[in-house]
Amino acid sequence: MPWPMVHFAIAAEISSAPSPSLLLGSLAPDSIHVRTNIRSEKAKTHLMVVEHEFPTDADYQQVIESNRHGMKKDPQFSQYLCGYIAHIYTDREWTYQIYPSYEADPNGRIVYTHDVKKLEFRILREYADASRWLDQLNTAKAYEFGGLTAQEVYEYREEKLDFFMNRDNEPVDDLIIVTMDSISSFIQKTASDLSTLFQEWHVYEHLQS
Repeated sequence: MPWPMVHFAIAAEISSAPSPSLLLGSLAPDSIHVRTNIRSEKAKTHLMVVEHEFPTDADYQQVIESNRHGMKKDPQFSQYLCGYIAHIYTDREWTYQIYPSYEADPNGRIVYTHDVKKLEFRILREYADASRWLDQLNTAKAYEFGGLTAQEVYEYREEKLDFFMNRDNEPVDDLIIVTMDSISSFIQKTASDLSTLFQEWHVYEHLQS
């Protein structure tokens, strides 16, 4: 699945000034990695009732409805939850649109790891506000949601921020399978589709403050 900068870029397309809560929410589902790498546990934090089966749009809407009261009471939670849902939605679309090219490559897993690492640093350099997204993460409040504790989210946030502090983490070679143009198109299309859904679910206005 895409690494954090793709998720942050999508958040920034949904809202031109993404809040810290929206950004942290869009990181949060993968915080399970500070506890375990067991796929069945990751499926739970990604709101999968059945492992390997992504939630449908109707499932995401039900999550919104189940948390509507809490979202109205706490705007930061509303933004965090929208980011959380955006992350899982993006993972689903990435699985169908981007990842098959790597599955078809005989060295797909190695090439994939190379490309997603490279993407992190290219987005950081090439998207105007990307450095600010990372700064904003430090001011965001995490919530207990999706089977994750707030502390796990904070720990994962620190791991990801530390990753960017070491420029040796960036591969020397450029992208191998995907291109920046294809990823930019994916980011824009996914953000547009999410914005439409958030409008239909009457939460889009929560993300524009």
